[in-house]
Amino acid sequence: MNVIIEELHSRGHDVTVLCPSDIWYIKVDSPHYKAITVNSSAGFNRQNFKSYIINTVNMRRYGSSFWSRLSLEYDRLQMFYQVGKELLEMVEDIFDDKELMQSLFDGKYDLVLTDPSVGGGVFLSHRLGLPLVLNVRWTIQGEGHKAIAPFPLSYSPIPRSELTDKMTFMQRVKNFLYYIFTCFQIWYIVEPNYKPFVHRHFGKDVHYMELFQ
Repeated sequence: MNVIIEELHSRGHDVTVLCPSDIWYIKVDSPHYKAITVNSSAGFNRQNFKSYIINTVNMRRYGSSFWSRLSLEYDRLQMFYQVGKELLEMVEDIFDDKELMQSLFDGKYDLVLTDPSVGGGVFLSHRLGLPLVLNVRWTIQGEGHKAIAPFPLSYSPIPRSELTDKMTFMQRVKNFLYYIFTCFQIWYIVEPNYKPFVHRHFGKDVHYMELFQ
């Protein structure tokens, strides 16, 4: 995201970054953009992320038991559930801040550039009626291609399964099991938080994934 912002700035574009008060990977004082800090937490705990990355790398490097990997996956689910919950609370605060929202409307921005692995920027762009640009193809629902194109599991490997588009029967079974786990993650992390939020702000006939599509 930072690389994209710097490139936009170098081409003469004015960029505004909206960020929470507990941000640790964005500098508030930058020559490349103006920052608007929201007095809310987005749930991105630096220590939790650091521990998760270190444990994941160690397991990949030295190997691990099935139960160790399962424990790590459970910790990851808990972490991302909390991130999703706190992030939507922050977006709720933004929507309720009439002065901030009016300033964003008055800014007459051309588009919203956002990371779709969390939904805050997606929802803000729809509230502001602005075009949406995603900086990666990964969404809260997983691999972005699944949201817009056919995704036959016999030929399309689930991310993190380490498979290719040419699979044996047992590899296809493995891919299907990864898919089931992905569905469980969505049910556990995304549905309880995103569904009621979207119904509250965009109508009960709107599914949150439609906004990403």
